[in-house]
Amino acid sequence: MPVRQRHLRPVVADLPQTGLPTVNWASVLVSLLLFLASAATGSLLLLYRAQRLRSRERAYGLDTPYLRQIGAGIGAAAGLAVGALILYFAVHTNRFDLIEWVGRSSYLLVAGAAGGHILILVYAAIHIVQEERAWNNGGGSPGDGTLGRRRLEQLSHLIGEHRDYTDFKSRDDEVVEDLTGVLGGPLMNTRHDLARIPFYGYLGTVCGILLMAQELGHIGEATETFKVLGSMASGLVLAFRTTLVALLTFLPLRKVTDYLMRRLGRLEEKWTKARYEVAGSGRRS
Repeated sequence: MPVRQRHLRPVVADLPQTGLPTVNWASVLVSLLLFLASAATGSLLLLYRAQRLRSRERAYGLDTPYLRQIGAGIGAAAGLAVGALILYFAVHTNRFDLIEWVGRSSYLLVAGAAGGHILILVYAAIHIVQEERAWNNGGGSPGDGTLGRRRLEQLSHLIGEHRDYTDFKSRDDEVVEDLTGVLGGPLMNTRHDLARIPFYGYLGTVCGILLMAQELGHIGEATETFKVLGSMASGLVLAFRTTLVALLTFLPLRKVTDYLMRRLGRLEEKWTKARYEVAGSGRRS
């Protein structure tokens, strides 16, 4: 008589499978809400900054195309980066440690600050390129809605208003300084504020070293040594990685800021040189 084989069903197959998808969908929903909230917050913050730039430039007859859209886009990208970092740290955290989260906040500070600085650099780059093209248009007058056009109009007004060259030169220097400050002011503020980014990295470094010191105090037996060393390694990674991220963010932004300031300086020299050209032609006429 042949032996009947019994088909044993796995025990796991009898377990209800409804709990796991529910947890996954809840996690996905929370993640999406976090991303949406972060993107909306970043977009609104930089949209407000773009609105302040727009109100300031209107006093000089400027109009940056798509400035609000640019600010909202950069803010949304920075917000998504912040949300992704928060989600990543939440998933890869076994226990809550206040010092560790304070150190991790340096990543969030760097990402948020970088978004605001990028908006200013994009804004300045758009106008510097526009002003250079308008001023070097083959000998013609710069078009409307440019600082170069405003420069020539004010220069002509000063020539007819001042007969003494000393007064004329002094007043014209103020005009050039004022026009240069429209773009130079935000660039100078960005250059000054960029110095804070390395300190955000140092915050993570200090917290990482403090975590290592705390773990050293937990060594009680030889069997716990490897566990403590593993915890110390995470603190060491936090200490160096935050500084590295801050420096890798700071250096390119600082280079771009210096480059734009040099181009603005050359544009200022051209505006100053126009004083002698226009004034000389005015005297000859």
